Amino acid sequence: MTIWMDRLIKPSPTNEPPAPDAQFRNDLAVAVTVLFALFLALGIRSQVYSASKFAALNQDALRIAYPERWVQRSASETGPDDAGFRAVNLGSPSTYDSRIEVTSRPLSPDETLELARFERGLKLSGEVSGYRELEAAEMQVLNGLPAIVAVYGFVADPTRDAGATGLPVVVEGQDILFVQDGMLYMVSLRADAAEWEANARDFAIVTDSLRLQAPRTGTTAVSTSSGFTGDAQPEGGN
Repeated sequence: MTIWMDRLIKPSPTNEPPAPDAQFRNDLAVAVTVLFALFLALGIRSQVYSASKFAALNQDALRIAYPERWVQRSASETGPDDAGFRAVNLGSPSTYDSRIEVTSRPLSPDETLELARFERGLKLSGEVSGYRELEAAEMQVLNGLPAIVAVYGFVADPTRDAGATGLPVVVEGQDILFVQDGMLYMVSLRADAAEWEANARDFAIVTDSLRLQAPRTGTTAVSTSSGFTGDAQPEGGN
């Protein structure tokens, strides 16, 4: 037993330790291999999180990208209204699943985007609790189409809807309204307000596919901090 222990502990006379230069090259090769594996893993992770699928609306009149990891839902699964498309993030850390909803309808005669935005806010105030519009701004989508982006908040109670008990959730929403070929489109991005920044990468997939940007004229704000709560107000909610 002593002989075997000596052979295990003592270095082999036929395997001399490498010279300092060789040891440095070996260490450098190991470090390079580890760094390469780390960058490869980060690249794969980034591709997974930025991967997307497309949803087509109105017979391919509009195509919108959404995160590949998100799950498409039908109207009967997520609500009673007539949204043309819905996708939710079942991996949301909040009890309120982050979601994307797209609604479209023909634009009424003499209807403007500003009027559509006001009517949208009025409708939401009757559907959700504690609705408040925070900001609205003029933007552009799809290489030049005028759009209005409205930011708002409301209170949701997803645990009660599921038959459980839990604290309500403050939800932050962002509606992108624009007209294309006589159809009014409303693209809604919603998430737990505390998790909005965590959803920024996923929501960017949607806004990038819409090519959302500020108007080239540089004038972006149409109203800010409107405080619209659903009460009867003049057009625009200010």
